[in-house]
Amino acid sequence: MSVHQLSNSFLLLISITIISFTLNPYLSYGQNKTLNRTSSNNQDFEIIKQYKNAPQDVRKKGKIPVMIVYEDKDSLGRRLIFTLRERFNTSEIFRLSGYNEKKIKIIVSTKEEFQSRPNLCSIYSIVWSFSYEQDLLSNYLTNKVGIINSKSLKELAESLVAQTDKIYLQYSYLFEEQSQ
Repeated sequence: MSVHQLSNSFLLLISITIISFTLNPYLSYGQNKTLNRTSSNNQDFEIIKQYKNAPQDVRKKGKIPVMIVYEDKDSLGRRLIFTLRERFNTSEIFRLSGYNEKKIKIIVSTKEEFQSRPNLCSIYSIVWSFSYEQDLLSNYLTNKVGIINSKSLKELAESLVAQTDKIYLQYSYLFEEQSQ
């Protein structure tokens, strides 16, 4: 197999993994406050997510709530997430949210393309979903898979914010639905 075929296969595998993670009710962050995982040392640990209701003054600002979920350790991926969060923080349209409210959830996974050459390129997979609240399963909206290098981090972050805006416009009716 050529390097190009391996990269495409790997991108597809990452995309399928993230999509299945998002759609599986037993693995979704929205279903359980506690997520058990096994670390590389085979020691068990818990990640406990505590969500509070959004304060009224935050809701009144009218910005679209967005939550970014990322747990990988890839250095380019961490830089991408930092740049993306920075961009959402300075946005006039969006605000970062960890509150118990309706929001667009962006799940990002990255992996170094070549482990022998770290910081050269990374493969990323991004899934946009709509989260009603903490205890409800998120709705899958769309996804994107690609390769990033350090020179194109800011451009990708800008592109992802713009794509999030398009996704919001397409699915804005979800924010207007009444909770049952």
